[in-house]
Amino acid sequence: MMRFPKSRVSPWPGQVLSPTTRTLVVLAHPDDEIACGGLAQRLPLTARFLWVTDGDGLAEAAGMRRPEYASARRLESEAAMATLGITPDRLRFLGNSEVEIFETLARCAAKPNARHDVFEHARSLGRQITAEVLAFRPEVVFTVGWQGAHPIHDLVHLLVRASLAQLPDTQLFEMPLFDAWGVVPLRFPPWHDGPVHEVRLTPDEAAAKRRMTRCWPSQDVVLKPIETVVAVAGRIAGLAGHRFDLDSLLAIERFAPVPRDRNYVKSPHGMEFLDYPLDRWQGARISHSASIAPIAQALAS
Repeated sequence: MMRFPKSRVSPWPGQVLSPTTRTLVVLAHPDDEIACGGLAQRLPLTARFLWVTDGDGLAEAAGMRRPEYASARRLESEAAMATLGITPDRLRFLGNSEVEIFETLARCAAKPNARHDVFEHARSLGRQITAEVLAFRPEVVFTVGWQGAHPIHDLVHLLVRASLAQLPDTQLFEMPLFDAWGVVPLRFPPWHDGPVHEVRLTPDEAAAKRRMTRCWPSQDVVLKPIETVVAVAGRIAGLAGHRFDLDSLLAIERFAPVPRDRNYVKSPHGMEFLDYPLDRWQGARISHSASIAPIAQALAS
């Protein structure tokens, strides 16, 4: 099983699991909840879960209309959370179109001198998230990791960070989903800097999370290749005596505090060509410097 060096794994912050802690989990797409399927089972019953987009980006590939596909993905996430014993009243879906966000990011890159509508779209998304945050006033927030792998993940992370400006005492943690250059999903890459906290699932928690993974049939086109990557990577790691498989991967979750001084204008990888290597929209490449960094600058101004 893959492990971080002992010096990098830190004890859990005591406040996180307190039954009196107000906790909010903010996710980008339906199915991102896989990153916290174990953690979600341990959070207090007051914890709430928020999805920013409707995940309609693969509707055309699935041969479905966008509203129908988005509806299917929401139902899948509700079913996934139900396997963990989490009721619909604790779930909230903002329903923003992933397609429209991709179009905005592509436009930001293609038309650098006409970005006012791009910035307004980003600010609109930010206002929605901020409204939810201020209405709930969480003491702890979990969100998707800043990883340079998926531009919408990074945009949501950026907007969540900005939404906490009025709640300076709120603790923000990030959860890794995947990094195109980290090979293994649901783990921070080896170059991640700073403390990391672990959730080691009990057998019952792990079984519930495994059932959860069967709740997203619309995402088989994405999830099946990931399972293949995990199987191959696990066998390669086995040559060095550290074999792992999907079950062992799912049985440990990791999260980390988000540094307050993180520079969101800087490439997540530190090198532009490593960010979003496969993300294009209608032939236009989406990059950090041309799509995410300008929004980060606009939000900070």
